[in-house]
Amino acid sequence: MKRSNLIAVLLAFLAVACQPQVDRFTLNGQISQADGKTLYLDHMALDKVEVLDSVKLDAEGNFAFNPASPKDCFDFYRLRIDNKVVNLVIDSTETITVSSSLPVMQTDYTVEGSKDCSKLKELVLRQIEFLQDLRSVYSEYGNSNAVALEEKIMEMVDVFKSDVMTEFILSTPGSPCAYYALFLSINGQLLYNPQTDRQDARCYAAVATQMDIKYPDAVRTTHLRNVALKGMAKTSPSRNNDVSEETIQKFESLIEETGLIEIELPDYKGNNRKLSDLKGNVVLLDFTAFKTDYSPNYNLMLRTLYNKYADKGFNIYQVSLDNDESYWVNTASNLPWVCVRDESSVYSTYLKSYNVQRLPTAFLIDRDGNIFDRPDNTDELDGKIAGLLE
Repeated sequence: MKRSNLIAVLLAFLAVACQPQVDRFTLNGQISQADGKTLYLDHMALDKVEVLDSVKLDAEGNFAFNPASPKDCFDFYRLRIDNKVVNLVIDSTETITVSSSLPVMQTDYTVEGSKDCSKLKELVLRQIEFLQDLRSVYSEYGNSNAVALEEKIMEMVDVFKSDVMTEFILSTPGSPCAYYALFLSINGQLLYNPQTDRQDARCYAAVATQMDIKYPDAVRTTHLRNVALKGMAKTSPSRNNDVSEETIQKFESLIEETGLIEIELPDYKGNNRKLSDLKGNVVLLDFTAFKTDYSPNYNLMLRTLYNKYADKGFNIYQVSLDNDESYWVNTASNLPWVCVRDESSVYSTYLKSYNVQRLPTAFLIDRDGNIFDRPDNTDELDGKIAGLLE
């Protein structure tokens, strides 16, 4: 071999050898009865859902994905065809095999190669079964006895909540399933609310403590720790008994230091808009849906506030959860503030991140990017905005 050729080969080898090695996990399997359908692999990040890969299935339905493994901490993924999903959790470079058929993909599938995925499947199926039981109760009672229906629903929720707490959270608080269980929702409402329920806050704290030990540098750990600390502070029966004033102040300073959870979503023109880009303004972060009965009057109230304070440094970042994109575009194009839409709708990870349990829900953010208030009464918005603008 000529000397010049040898040098070229060596340089090419060194170039490959110097490339950083990326750890990957393997996800393969078969989804039958899905010929011609596209199977997506989604990454369920803390603040967004992103498509990692996809494949158009043939008659046999075989697939294989080989994405980068999560860093610092376990992470959640899902296989998706149309509106059917299989939820997964990945913690390393493992190989996981999923098999099912499209008609029953969401409730009848096998998963091999991961104990965490098997446990997560158990939890997800328990949630699906519970929702089916709720629908049966609604059908049984109808509108004949609203009081009895409400009592029955509350009883069922309490039992389900207690069972999940015992079997999936407190039994193994450092597991991915324990973390996942904290954010379960029933009809759009969190099953565990650390901001209003002391026991729920303790569950968050138990999981956060274990994650702090196992995954100290992970984004999910930081977020969960702050939610737990804030919950323990807000649900303390006394600021002198269960939690000391010094501890409360420490909690609040930790929460403040982390700042906002970033939101980045497309506006009606298709341009991605970040919440952090509005820093320096007093911002109303608003979660809403335009195709609702309340929306016209609600947006009229917001327009009045916007017209009054926009030239003084006030802005609105409005996150829509509308399923009907065309309706949202037509409405958003007539509004003067930042309007974005999360196509995940009620399954939005932002709803979980900000603990949004009903719509509309708004947050007032000061010029430094700190959440100042979560106003329940819109009549107080004017005065609070004026105060922040001073």
